[in-house]
Amino acid sequence: MKDYLYIDSSDDAHQAKFKVSKTPKVEYLIKEKRYDEALNEINDLLKTDEGFENLNLKAVILDGLSMYEESCEFFDRAYRLNPSDEIQLNKANTLYDWAKVTFFPEGDYEKAIKLIDDALDTIPDGEDASEYYFLKAEILEALNQLVDAQKYYLMAHKQFDKVNELESQINYLNSTEDTLINVVGTDFHDFTPQAGMIVDLIKEEGNEHDPDAIAVFYNEKMAGYVANSDYTLIDEVKSASKINHSIKENQKAEILFIYLGEYVIAKLI
Repeated sequence: MKDYLYIDSSDDAHQAKFKVSKTPKVEYLIKEKRYDEALNEINDLLKTDEGFENLNLKAVILDGLSMYEESCEFFDRAYRLNPSDEIQLNKANTLYDWAKVTFFPEGDYEKAIKLIDDALDTIPDGEDASEYYFLKAEILEALNQLVDAQKYYLMAHKQFDKVNELESQINYLNSTEDTLINVVGTDFHDFTPQAGMIVDLIKEEGNEHDPDAIAVFYNEKMAGYVANSDYTLIDEVKSASKINHSIKENQKAEILFIYLGEYVIAKLI
């Protein structure tokens, strides 16, 4: 049975390791992060043995030298000779490393998202992709794709039930004909919104800060306001100004759910 070495070539030690056949001198040089010397050694070995093990090992060394594109090419060559999960995992790790530096410090978000997607396509089934998901979430957040970012943060923390819940909320927001609002200021008014609560909407025509202000009450106690500023609104909801002149005197709304951990979504009833 072949003996294997698990190598972590990254400075910040992300969870996955490279798996390579033991080659004592090359192993020592890699552990010492003396990648240039290791590259010379493996190149000498490859002159007489271009087997998948040496190709795989060279790819790991190239990753250590931040030569990610060349590293992936050698993993591909090794995989053609030995299509194993180990080599695929090694390549996925290199794509992760590449995506990470492309995201920061390089700041090329579009390229970074492609690379992390390639990594997720490459990592074998059954391997823990949590760190991959977390990196993708960070990149999506930088691209201001906040909904997708939230989904991948949840996946990174293995909260797949909440992913399904979020997707159900998104589908509802995109398809409903209900008139929706966002209730703000609930923390200030010590109100804990829950799905199914029925609240009262009352116009505050004398409000000196916002003539379109609509207060929200629950059990005759102030609970917040209908959102009416750009930073508290999302595309699928109406502002207080939009509904102020059309709501009934005794208008009520039903709390539906908390969206993205921030928006208290309710529908007029």
